[in-house]
Amino acid sequence: MIIHANVFSYLIALVAALILGLVLRLPLLPDKPIRNSWTISAVFPTAVLSIGFYAMVSELGYQGYIVALTTGIVTALFAKFILEKIVPIPEGDEKRE
Repeated sequence: MIIHANVFSYLIALVAALILGLVLRLPLLPDKPIRNSWTISAVFPTAVLSIGFYAMVSELGYQGYIVALTTGIVTALFAKFILEKIVPIPEGDEKRE
């Protein structure tokens, strides 16, 4: 049962990050071509970061559905407002808005 509850927690973190990312008007997918795009989107890196942040939090001993939901929300806010300040866009690329 622990494995199933943990999988549901990862899904809750993932879905919460995707939904809040879309509400915050992050694009669903990055600009094309995707491999050369530095656009922050709801799928990448927001969803990937939410799964990774929840994995780190669960290893610290905090588990549960509320923790997963909180991790998804915090990750979406982090991707929208803070991520470009920590990891800036390369000098050769310009942000398309």
